[in-house]
Amino acid sequence: MIEEDKGAKSSMICPPSHFLNKKLERKCSMPVLAIDTSNKTLSVAIVKDEGTIVEQTVPDTLQHSVKLMPAIQEVLQESQVSMQELSGVIVAKGPGSYTGLRIGVTVAKTLAKTLQIPLKAVSSLQAIVANVVEVVPEGAYVVPFFDARRDNIFTGLYQVNHQFPQLIVPERHISWVDWLQELATYEAPLYFVGQLTDAQKELVVEKLGDKVVFAKESDAIAHAGFFAKLAQNAPEEDADVFVPTYLKLAEAEENWKASHQEEQETNYVERM
Repeated sequence: MIEEDKGAKSSMICPPSHFLNKKLERKCSMPVLAIDTSNKTLSVAIVKDEGTIVEQTVPDTLQHSVKLMPAIQEVLQESQVSMQELSGVIVAKGPGSYTGLRIGVTVAKTLAKTLQIPLKAVSSLQAIVANVVEVVPEGAYVVPFFDARRDNIFTGLYQVNHQFPQLIVPERHISWVDWLQELATYEAPLYFVGQLTDAQKELVVEKLGDKVVFAKESDAIAHAGFFAKLAQNAPEEDADVFVPTYLKLAEAEENWKASHQEEQETNYVERM
């Protein structure tokens, strides 16, 4: 885990030992840029030189459009890598903030197309599971989640397989009540990774009892330095058509659809 410094910008140069192997080290001899703006945290990293990572992570910021490019320039400078030396770009694809996702994905796609380098994507939920794979038991279930407002969350169920987060229940947008009811069918323990209010924590304990283990709050902060490992077997994306994984419509679109529901139904009947 990468420790944060009281919410301030952090920079780190170290190989996360549980995410390095000889195959990855050879791949990392060519520098790769990783970007995450999918939620409140902004994280960018350069993975280079046999797994060495230069990472900059800014928790709890909503200024991704202003801070992303300067952060990229800073990690490039610190790692002594030029933009033209990059061999690939990896971006967090969601779920998460609609606006945040578009910022990171747009920059990643632009760089991939301009520099003519591969583009890969990783799940934003898988990214926070990566924070705990070294400390939870082999085979353990991990439940990452992000708040999606109105008592809903973005979530999925992962299982740790050789210290790698493997998705076993598809990611979805779901209510807390429905998700906890589904999780009750799984064996203990269930490791929860995310930021919980006191009321949400009480609800989780009420529904799941002693099955639950809560990760540290800092484990809910994604670190782009892990993306090279997470994307190791991911397919290359087509930068011309790649879009984020939103899992739900933006609130403005939902409101528009709700206010035009009668009109849509009328048009459908007329077409029939």
